[in-house]
Amino acid sequence: MDSPLLQHESPWNTELLLPRITQDAGLTQMQIAAGGLSLVLSRLSPEFARSRFLPTRRVVQRLTRALEYRNPAKAHLVAEDVAQTLRECERALDPGTAMALKSLLAQTQRREAEAAQNERADDYSLSDFMAEQELAFGSGVETRPHSLTAN
Repeated sequence: MDSPLLQHESPWNTELLLPRITQDAGLTQMQIAAGGLSLVLSRLSPEFARSRFLPTRRVVQRLTRALEYRNPAKAHLVAEDVAQTLRECERALDPGTAMALKSLLAQTQRREAEAAQNERADDYSLSDFMAEQELAFGSGVETRPHSLTAN
């Protein structure tokens, strides 16, 4: 009983913990941005990154989610976060990452302007929220907010 879904290659390389290279231009742009931002964040002490680079970490988490699903719409980027990320990391970014982020910022601003004009919101589901919480708090039970009140 071979299902075509089981034969479909995963978008995530589990050995390297990186997204697989794709021919999709939108995803490639997100890979470049996520990789460059992850490199910048990896150079910081964890405490400093947690206290000062919140929008940057959010952008990386959302880009990672889009890459895991191979769906740029799953990023749910917020223009304000992307703009703040550019301000926070501007001097440390390589030119390719800076160009990718500026392009993502322009796309996000266009999408938000269209949404405001048409009075519609992004398709942000409960599963998107739960996945974002999982990225933010990790998968360990002891790190989830509700586990602090247990026992």
